[in-house]
Amino acid sequence: MSQTTTIPQVVFARYHACYNNNTYRAFSLALATALGLDERVTRAEVNDEHHNQIMNLLINASMELSGAEFYAGVGKRLGNALGALDDHTPALVKHAVDHLDHFATGERPWEAREKIAHMATLALAESARRALVRTLDHAALLPGWRGTAPYYWLLACAQIIQSAEIVLREDPSASYLVEKFGKGVEMLAHGTGEIMRGNDNPPPAIRRFHEQLVAAQDGRHPDVSK
Repeated sequence: MSQTTTIPQVVFARYHACYNNNTYRAFSLALATALGLDERVTRAEVNDEHHNQIMNLLINASMELSGAEFYAGVGKRLGNALGALDDHTPALVKHAVDHLDHFATGERPWEAREKIAHMATLALAESARRALVRTLDHAALLPGWRGTAPYYWLLACAQIIQSAEIVLREDPSASYLVEKFGKGVEMLAHGTGEIMRGNDNPPPAIRRFHEQLVAAQDGRHPDVSK
């Protein structure tokens, strides 16, 4: 089925009425910079498949906000793509939001804004997770419990962020979510355990947290009276 027969003409009309060339070009230029390309790619003088793919996702996400059911869910794919661009992700998300905000019109603009927020949250969460993973390469070199405890807690954060992404992507696999979140809790317990083993006088709060985390892993009810 072709796009022209799938998408009502009124949706195309709404898209063209809301389209803003300035924000579109700003995103295109920022994307070119993120991909190590020069400005010629934004004028179609140079072809780059990766740039084209992400620009198409922006266009299709705009069509989704304009009411094209054919493109339902494309905003999440745009978020996934932007989240993989590391240090450039925050700026690109801002440019994408600036452009997509033009399409938050009509009788129910909040629905479009929720989809835009979903895209931005997914992209920035993945960017944060990737930054944490890069941090672990350095944290792994730190000595003693003052190094290992932060290492495990940073790893826990990465696992919990990935759990959030699974929910944001509406992944149907409950076991995958349980695996990642459970791993996050396990790493939190490893971190508190490092403090308990390496510190002659660990803070009472850390002791309680450790006991609660270990009990949660074992399926027991922790003794919170201590």
